[in-house]
Amino acid sequence: MSDRPPGSGPGEPTHEPHGLEMFFGPRRDDPDQTDTVEMARLRPRPDPGALPPPGPVPGWGPREVSGPGAHGRPDGWAAPTGAPLGPVPPTGPTGRGPLPPPRPSWAPPAGAAPATATTLPPARPTGTRRRGVIGVAALTALVVGGAAGLGGAVVGSQLAAGPVAPSAAPSASTQPTVAAPAPVPSGGRSTQPAVGVAAAVLPSTVTIESGSSTGSGFVLGDDGTIMTNNHVVASAAEDGSGEVKVVFDDGTRAQATIVGRSPGYDLAVIQVQDEAPLTPVRIGSSEGVAIGQSAVAVGSPLGLGGTVTEGIISALDRPVVVGGGADAQGASAYINAIQTDAPINPGNSGGPLVDGEGRVIGINSAILSLGAQGGDAQGGNIGVGFAIPIDQAMEIGRLLIEDGEATYPVIGAQVRTQPDDSGVLLDEITPGGAAERAGLRRGDVVASIDGERVWETVELIVSIRTHRPGETVTLGVLRDGRTREVAVELEGEVG
Repeated sequence: MSDRPPGSGPGEPTHEPHGLEMFFGPRRDDPDQTDTVEMARLRPRPDPGALPPPGPVPGWGPREVSGPGAHGRPDGWAAPTGAPLGPVPPTGPTGRGPLPPPRPSWAPPAGAAPATATTLPPARPTGTRRRGVIGVAALTALVVGGAAGLGGAVVGSQLAAGPVAPSAAPSASTQPTVAAPAPVPSGGRSTQPAVGVAAAVLPSTVTIESGSSTGSGFVLGDDGTIMTNNHVVASAAEDGSGEVKVVFDDGTRAQATIVGRSPGYDLAVIQVQDEAPLTPVRIGSSEGVAIGQSAVAVGSPLGLGGTVTEGIISALDRPVVVGGGADAQGASAYINAIQTDAPINPGNSGGPLVDGEGRVIGINSAILSLGAQGGDAQGGNIGVGFAIPIDQAMEIGRLLIEDGEATYPVIGAQVRTQPDDSGVLLDEITPGGAAERAGLRRGDVVASIDGERVWETVELIVSIRTHRPGETVTLGVLRDGRTREVAVELEGEVG
């Protein structure tokens, strides 16, 4: 039995905010459909190793803000107004050649509601950073999924935003104009490194068509195995067919079947069944990734296959939870994500994020999307994207290839964030579960894990998901006004 926040079990309503979109390609029947992502509240910590006593403690309280409230919010956090992003019709498989005229089906639905504002939490304060390794995964069990045995719904400060309404489609008679590229100004970013990366990675990157969704993936081996996100192929898995179509960079189309998938990690492996030009990608490591290094995203945004965009690694170890709307199981995936400003959009899901040498360091999975009250909204790339670290992805991928499924770690408790910021409350303890065997009780408050301070459910779940079942974590627990350390051997659940 997995640990879940109260009211977050399968089939029960959750309260997940809109704003972080999972990368589905354009849907023929519903161009507005997206999934959502949540980020944990990030709070300043005066001493990363210290445990506060129960109750309000100076220095551990809510973050300070300045200025008047924004968009009617008392905390003063305002979202920048984004320009409307109109839907873009897809090109051919490789994205090379002229764009066809827009189809009528790309027009926004009548009466679409305007997007609402989304507020951003402050950045995580500097301090010791968890660095994942295989076995102690760099990727926390994907947000996505009732984390570490903890449920999918997140309790606490959340990003609140309504669905992003697309702007009107351009006239069918309007053809896009293509201008010659401007020279790179002195001191500007050169495109030459990306040229070499594109040549190396494009033959290994594919477009995946699953039902009415379009996503991306990359070739793992010459046996035809391809890695992608679970939410890219979930519709094919749920309708019972298990079949998807793969389009290679040269335009070759092939049938593929689902080898295995994990909603809890938002990962899936498929295998090509037909003759195809298989070029395995070079796998790097997320362990050595550094903030500020170059990053290149490759995939099929909005169905535009063979698209290459460039940026940098903006941050590491971002606790992100991708809502479970894409899967019938209602699972969420919890990710200790790599953040990048390389432009990624719906349709990039499952595609590779690579370094300057063309080695895969992450799997593009989610973006943060902002909208503004009053109608204008920006529903696509705003320079804040998230990728699953490749170290954890490869570990889970091996399990999917060998067993068709994967397990994620749980502690056997329902949890929720404490309003006084003291930590994460153990609301219910699963009889016979890992938490009970370790001596934890209902009402205990988890304030740290392996010496790292945690304030919210998402942070705790993400931290647990960086481990594997059978490993032991040390929880800093507040009980009856005293702190203690409790070792918990993690259990495993399939998902």
